[in-house]
Amino acid sequence: MAERDCPKCPFSPMDEVTVGELILDECPKCKGRWYDFDELARVVANPAAFAAAVEKGPLKPRQGQAKCPVCLEDMMNGGFGSEFVRVDQCAGHGFWLDENELRLLDKLLAS
Repeated sequence: MAERDCPKCPFSPMDEVTVGELILDECPKCKGRWYDFDELARVVANPAAFAAAVEKGPLKPRQGQAKCPVCLEDMMNGGFGSEFVRVDQCAGHGFWLDENELRLLDKLLAS
């Protein structure tokens, strides 16, 4: 896999980390993680609620300031399943979650 830079920390290459059976990209500085679409679906606690949130699309989307680590285009920032958690998303490649956003996303998708 080609080395990818963190969308939030300029000029910071991400490390590959193993989470269960997945190999994810994680920034050593901010601890955020990049998830391809299928990867995030495999790690959330409630895959059905996740699929429904993906189908609904981002809530109150706005142009984000983070660049997709795959295509280097600006990502969209929007509420995911709830307006209480906003994630950065590249429509063609996946999601960027800050360090504690997966835990928060799981809690919000469970309610």
